Amino acid sequence: MHILFSFLYAPIVVVLLGYFDIKTVSIGLFSFGVLWLLSQKKREVKTTIFPLFYMAVALGAYFLDDFLVLKFLPLLISLAFIFFLIASYFDNDSIILHFARKIHKRALSAAEEAYVNRSTIFWIALASVNILLHVSILLLKNDHYWIIYSSFGWYLVFILGGIVQFLHRHFIFLKRM
Repeated sequence: MHILFSFLYAPIVVVLLGYFDIKTVSIGLFSFGVLWLLSQKKREVKTTIFPLFYMAVALGAYFLDDFLVLKFLPLLISLAFIFFLIASYFDNDSIILHFARKIHKRALSAAEEAYVNRSTIFWIALASVNILLHVSILLLKNDHYWIIYSSFGWYLVFILGGIVQFLHRHFIFLKRM
């Protein structure tokens, strides 16, 4: 659900700010976060962090009366993602490995699991590039670039990373096995 909201967040916020002041948009965003939080059946860290981010950003924008605060939400989500990647890498319980297990029809071998665990470093590096791009876009202060990158641009970064990972696995890792 948070993926849909992240696609729509930037354009909706910009459009709403064309019709309403920052405080009204912030109240609406905060209310949306509360409703999202209350509607969740499972209340785990992974599921509650996103509505809490929406609420925190809305409060910050309301009290600081600044649109720039609303622009920080996609960056916060990216920071949370890299935090989970790093934590999962050091816990030897890679998020990437969980994802790989879900998309493979067969069980992964020990060598494949070790490869996926090591590839978490690649995904951490890619997430770092994503954060640098978010910060760069924020510093440019161009709403059009922000809308494009915050809506779907950062997904393209990860899709390209997935393609690189697939090609590396197919043409290098599997050739060595």
